[in-house]
Amino acid sequence: MFTLIADCGSTKTEWAILRPDTPGEPPITFRTTGFNAAVTPPEVIANILASEVTPRLADIKVSRICFYGAGCIGGAVDEHLRGLLSQAIPAAEIEIAGDLLGAARALFGNRPGIACILGTGSNCGVYDGREITLNTPPMGYILGDEGSGAVLGRKLINVIFKHPGLLPDDIIEDFNHTYNLSKGDIIERVYRQPAANRFLASFCPFIKKHITHPVLHNLVATSFEEFLSANLPADLLQSPTLPIGFVGSIAYHFSDILTAVCTRHGLPCASILSAPLPALISQI
Repeated sequence: MFTLIADCGSTKTEWAILRPDTPGEPPITFRTTGFNAAVTPPEVIANILASEVTPRLADIKVSRICFYGAGCIGGAVDEHLRGLLSQAIPAAEIEIAGDLLGAARALFGNRPGIACILGTGSNCGVYDGREITLNTPPMGYILGDEGSGAVLGRKLINVIFKHPGLLPDDIIEDFNHTYNLSKGDIIERVYRQPAANRFLASFCPFIKKHITHPVLHNLVATSFEEFLSANLPADLLQSPTLPIGFVGSIAYHFSDILTAVCTRHGLPCASILSAPLPALISQI
């Protein structure tokens, strides 16, 4: 019998298939489209599971699913997702938890700490070694998600279209050559098409490419400052007593800036992981 582990974010889901009774055997891993359980339409989730996950499990009997997902906030949301998973992968024991708990377990195991996610979205919570005991609601990329890929992308678009004089002509030209997007195209993608958060986050590689420019470096650093001030409890930010750790592509690819911001606040940065799945696998 196999265990299926999922780390599901808004952009992608990382899956691992493993047999707990054969610890020396490497897991089978694959990637599918991601989703947010709280906001993605059920029919979209069902289609992702049916078209991208079920075919991978054709000859595999899954007895247990450990699903860590964005938007898994408990209650009806989790129960609805449980139903969709059981339809796609029947006869399985299903455990559903938020992606923040998955990040915390990957970062700290059974030790306490402050677990943070900086990917397409962002999140942060205090972990006691077993559960998340304190969490500031991330509120999504329109109302919150400070420091996330979606917010970095949104800020870049504002600089490009509202304050183009802040960047040299060669960077503006490179943006236009890379993406070939008009103002109208961007309005269409953000306000009239689904997955605007993914679209905005897709500009982060461009920010990384030109990160040595002071405007873009400051854009990222300021966003990380906003993340800490908006999401960490004031007492922990002012008098750090717990190590802080980060999971996610944004944290990983901008780790030098993130580490510098944490250092300015006296926050001991325990670890920065691009993804939690390898650490979660090792704990099964």
